[in-house]
Amino acid sequence: DLVTKALKGVAPDSLHHLDEDGLDIAALYQIDAVSPAASDQVPVHRLTAHPAQRLAYGWRVCQPVETDAAPETVNAAILDELAGGAMGIYLNLGSAAATQLEQMLHDVVLGAADIVLDAGPHVGDALAVFAKMARGQGKNLSDISLDLAIDPFAPQADAALLAEGLHLMGGAGDADITDGVFRLNGWQWHNHGLSQVQELAYLLAAATQIFRSGTEAGLPAELIARKTSMSVALPADMFDGIAKCRALRRGWAGLVTALGLRADSYPLHLQALPSMRMFSLADADMNIMRTTTALLGGAMGGADMMTAYAHDVLTGGSAMGRRLARMQQIMMIEESGLGRSLDAAGGAAFIEARTEALAAAAWAGFQDIEAAGGAAVAQAEQRFAAMAEAAARRRDQQLAQGKLPLLGITVQPDSKPVGDLAPRWQMIARPAAVIEAIRRQSAKTPPRILILQQGDAADPRREAIRRVLRIGGMSAVHLTLPVAPVDAVTVDSVRVARPAIVVLLDLKIDRLNPQVREQLDHSILLGGIFEADDILPDTAQIAWLIKLADMTKDLD
Repeated sequence: DLVTKALKGVAPDSLHHLDEDGLDIAALYQIDAVSPAASDQVPVHRLTAHPAQRLAYGWRVCQPVETDAAPETVNAAILDELAGGAMGIYLNLGSAAATQLEQMLHDVVLGAADIVLDAGPHVGDALAVFAKMARGQGKNLSDISLDLAIDPFAPQADAALLAEGLHLMGGAGDADITDGVFRLNGWQWHNHGLSQVQELAYLLAAATQIFRSGTEAGLPAELIARKTSMSVALPADMFDGIAKCRALRRGWAGLVTALGLRADSYPLHLQALPSMRMFSLADADMNIMRTTTALLGGAMGGADMMTAYAHDVLTGGSAMGRRLARMQQIMMIEESGLGRSLDAAGGAAFIEARTEALAAAAWAGFQDIEAAGGAAVAQAEQRFAAMAEAAARRRDQQLAQGKLPLLGITVQPDSKPVGDLAPRWQMIARPAAVIEAIRRQSAKTPPRILILQQGDAADPRREAIRRVLRIGGMSAVHLTLPVAPVDAVTVDSVRVARPAIVVLLDLKIDRLNPQVREQLDHSILLGGIFEADDILPDTAQIAWLIKLADMTKDLD
């Protein structure tokens, strides 16, 4: 009643909105709708893989190191991360990098830090080199925290990876490891475009396929559960990050329970990484804030390991950016004490409701994938890629319609030049890329834009137009026309300006003075005349900027 009164009779449901998966998010939640657990019971989705270790030391800070540089450079970066407080290293290895692994890990004491080797089809080569290094240090692989991070269903993954991973899991060759063989990578598919629910459904379907194929090959489900982990993308929305991690643990618990295993005996090892598709080149400093809130979501959502990229990684990254990404987590653990509690947000009405909604929707999506043949069939038929492409396209449409505000990009846009995207990140479906393309084009061929107004009256639309233009890295000059008559000086001013684009502030195209209209027709380089009222609605602004960018290509 109080809410309805405050809204002056408008229904409280009017404050609800839908997320991109169509799930309802309310403004208010009833606290009595949450059913508290008994004092001697803790729901499995609230527990990390190693609760006691988490309470004592926090999560594992496992930092990424790019491996496309010279081995000596990579080695220096690894040692710098470890000396700076990182507890583990995440290496994405290509064919050349796999053979140079020993040089990259020179002076690294194996066993003192977690090592994640994401080598894709080169996993066999990387494992052989790593095993040789371990023996050289007098250790077995079972003494070292090593994860091979195999995902047979990741973008561009080789289907043969499933059989190879199961072969290694069965103890073939040097795979006498205690930690991980499979690490299903929802983060990659998220960056290609999958929505939150689709990402969670993918992870559950991929895990089910590994369980199915593994048990058919004679491997016990217990072994598969112990050596399979997942990585998930953290959105900038901290609360969604919390709920997403909790929902994934709930889904995993459902899988292992269906296999006849105790969920509390086989908890999910969860790696969380801030989303890369939320990053922008247009205002890289804003990526620091996005990363911070994302990491907070993972910390309070119970991630066992978190990996954060530098805020400027899209342009290659910097030592300062890598240090900030690392120190954000260390400060959360050491100064904020975020690792000293389990499921800190548990019991909050919104978090519980959001967790339930995500978990239920993800389970339904997982069932759809299973009904169509499972993850292996979906990957072979490119269905995951099609889902990601369609979701990314819908996101771009929302941006063009003004329904997807991006801080530092469409809201309070930064004026700095847009940098060049590093080749490795070209495949990421970033909504900000649309605006970045507009700004690159406007920087290459800045259009001369003229705002025409009749009379001197202050008009807030003038600044509104300039604000829209700033999103695209453009600017405009303002010219006032006399009410009547139009003199030669005014007409000459339009001619001298030689605008490429004209925006009519308080005029209508069909009501322009004939002299001015004639001069505009002769002077406007691109023939673009627009009325302010047509371009200022939220649903029209980005679409107009896209049109301007296309028009200015004719000036090249």
